[in-house]
Amino acid sequence: APVPILAGGRVYGRLGPWKVGLLDAQTGAGDNANDAVVRVQHDLFARSYIGAIGTLHAGPRGQGVERAGGLDIDLPLIVHGGNLEPKVWIAGSQTPGVPGTPLAWRISTDNPNDLFDNFISLYRIDSGFAPPLGFVRRTGVWETTGHVDFMPRPGVLGIRQLDFTFPIPSWDVIANEKGSLFRSADWQTAWFEWRVFGGDRQNGDHFEVNFQRLLDAPTDTFDIFRGVAIPPGRYWWSRYELQYFMNPGRPMSFGAFVNWGQFYGGHSTDLELSAAWRAGGHILVSTDLTRTKAQLPAGVFTAVLSASRLEYDFNTRTSLLAFVQYDNETERIDFNVRFHWIPVSGDDVFLVWNSGYTTDPLARFRFPDAKALSRPLNGGLVVKAVHRLTP
Repeated sequence: APVPILAGGRVYGRLGPWKVGLLDAQTGAGDNANDAVVRVQHDLFARSYIGAIGTLHAGPRGQGVERAGGLDIDLPLIVHGGNLEPKVWIAGSQTPGVPGTPLAWRISTDNPNDLFDNFISLYRIDSGFAPPLGFVRRTGVWETTGHVDFMPRPGVLGIRQLDFTFPIPSWDVIANEKGSLFRSADWQTAWFEWRVFGGDRQNGDHFEVNFQRLLDAPTDTFDIFRGVAIPPGRYWWSRYELQYFMNPGRPMSFGAFVNWGQFYGGHSTDLELSAAWRAGGHILVSTDLTRTKAQLPAGVFTAVLSASRLEYDFNTRTSLLAFVQYDNETERIDFNVRFHWIPVSGDDVFLVWNSGYTTDPLARFRFPDAKALSRPLNGGLVVKAVHRLTP
């Protein structure tokens, strides 16, 4: 449910080699809490930095204070004429009722160069790690991600650059915190992708041919679609993927993506189609359609998600953005319209309207019936003005 903000403030900027940001907000209604964030960053050398962050959530009297803090460092280097970028961060949280200070950390190295683009990372997230004002998708895990891309430039057949991840695939593997990333029996999820052929054409079009192996080991039953539940188990499957997307800088561009194969003991096919039209540098109209058809032991379903977008720039200071999305799983359609005006450089005025309507055929007031327009599932009109103070 929406939480009203009674008052708040934000200060950010740069002081020499320092970047500083402060945010504080007091919420009302049942939450009735104070939330604060502090971020400090200091430049190192020409392109590096070291930073720190702290967050705090002070609930109503008697509910205690949740807090978290972290440090991070980014060290882009040039080694033998190539790019090498090691990064490290570590964070800890303290939550009422949770003993100690659970930690989370990540070590990664990026090696983005023209012929080879290599990346590897290692995560550790303790059980109980719960930073306020943050999101953690999973705790109590080890995780590693990475890729080794070979990207030659053949200069023939209109191809600018090829991209292969073969024989070493791209990967993302998560194991339970008491297990090992080197034992597949401890894996909770795994994703491997071999790009057997891919790249970019001289005209900016992008294409890929991929083969994937995936694992999911849910410990509880979960709903994958309305009325279709996946039971606990260890599911391995293989999939194939083709995609081709035209250069988005063209006046008219199209894209297509298809992914098919095994899926939770059954079979599914994902299809995505996109189109965009640009005119005069100030109008953009785009639409995307995603359709998943699955036949599983637990049931059969077809999921459809469509989204359309209109952007119109009246001039360099005034623009309009309209967005509409339909989802057949939740049986609803949502609208968002935003008007943006820049009265003077550095200031902004926003006028935003949001509204969502049900498309449930059993509902009494169902979009697009005219009577449904006055009975949205949710909605709001927001006016926001921003004025920046400079010393």
